[in-house]
Amino acid sequence: MNLFSSKLHHGNTVLPIVSHVAMIVVAVAATACYSFRGGSVPDHLKTISIASTVDRSGFGNPTYREVSTETLLRRFRTDNSLQVIEENGDARLSPVIVRIKDQILNVSDADREGQRKIVVALEVEFFDAVKNKQVWKQTFERFGVYDAANASTERDEAVREAIRQIADDVLLQLVTDW
Repeated sequence: MNLFSSKLHHGNTVLPIVSHVAMIVVAVAATACYSFRGGSVPDHLKTISIASTVDRSGFGNPTYREVSTETLLRRFRTDNSLQVIEENGDARLSPVIVRIKDQILNVSDADREGQRKIVVALEVEFFDAVKNKQVWKQTFERFGVYDAANASTERDEAVREAIRQIADDVLLQLVTDW
């Protein structure tokens, strides 16, 4: 009897058990092999230095540089793919805020602004100091949404959210690009 046939006969009852079990085993095995990260950092890279973010956006809020630097540092420290050190890491990240753009997202009754969208673009260079070569340089862009009526308090949080998303994107790019 063929164990991988689509039907297993048992008396007068046709039972497609074996084929279903085989499909489930294959599906479970395939999912177990899948990794969200899709890759890992090469063995020769153990440490990373993250430079202070430079702000070339012209937006006029100097705290966003600090928010960017601290968010990237925190994200890489919690991930542990590479040990974060202050200087002379095996790898280096150099982030630059190239654009911050504040836009109307929607208009409410009486032509009043309802929500605004603030777009942050961060250009990041990833440099392999061991092999002395640039691995990639890429601009990551994300946005946060805030209520126009509470712009003074919510704009900064929207920028922070966009930068958190960018930090996740940078980390994902770094660990999957091998």
